[in-house]
Amino acid sequence: MNVYMYLVDELLIDCGPSRLQKEIMDFLSKESYTQIILTHHHEDHTGNASVLPSGLPMYIHPEGIPLCRARPHLPLYRRVFWGSRKPFEAKGIKHRIVTKHHTFDLLHTPGHAPDHMALLEKERGWLFTGDLYVMSQPKSIFAFESIPEVIQSLQKVLSQEFETVFCSHAGILHNGRRRLEEKLYYLLSIQDQVLAKHNDGKPASVIQKELFPSRHVLNYFSLFENSSKHIVTSIINKEGSR
Repeated sequence: MNVYMYLVDELLIDCGPSRLQKEIMDFLSKESYTQIILTHHHEDHTGNASVLPSGLPMYIHPEGIPLCRARPHLPLYRRVFWGSRKPFEAKGIKHRIVTKHHTFDLLHTPGHAPDHMALLEKERGWLFTGDLYVMSQPKSIFAFESIPEVIQSLQKVLSQEFETVFCSHAGILHNGRRRLEEKLYYLLSIQDQVLAKHNDGKPASVIQKELFPSRHVLNYFSLFENSSKHIVTSIINKEGSR
């Protein structure tokens, strides 16, 4: 899976995985950046945070501060994919970040991570989405993700005006608004189907087999930390907590 970081007007958005530390630091050594913002604390976005220049301000949503200070206990497959990361310090930020030529409104978009943020540049119609998008029709998610929260976050960003999406794994999407709309409609449909089957008395395991009969190699490689089961259970658990 590709991973993207963005450098806009001397603002570094995410800093990539430690697995690519040499390549990333070689690139950044030739560039000018004066502040850093992290879309969330996961290791493919923050893996090089501890080796960036200490004098530069580094920001994350306040919920991510204790997560960045702690050494993550990552399963083997994530260490293989991205490498681990060392603890680091970041400052909390909630509302906006300003560069010389741009103002980015910060939108709290949990679901993939509790500290997840998207950055909106209204004048240019840009939305930097971190891991909010990734793909239009996910067939599995991680155990720590929540489909109902992702739906709410998609609805939040789609209430804003933008067209181009800068995704951390799919790259630059010039039809980004439509792609986010596709994902929202897909997840709403899945949520409706899960709840209808659940209300008919079907257990989560049966619903999973009916809606997602196939499995992906990542499901096995992650020992099912990534699984379609988590789509179903996150929806059922949210409904049960109401």
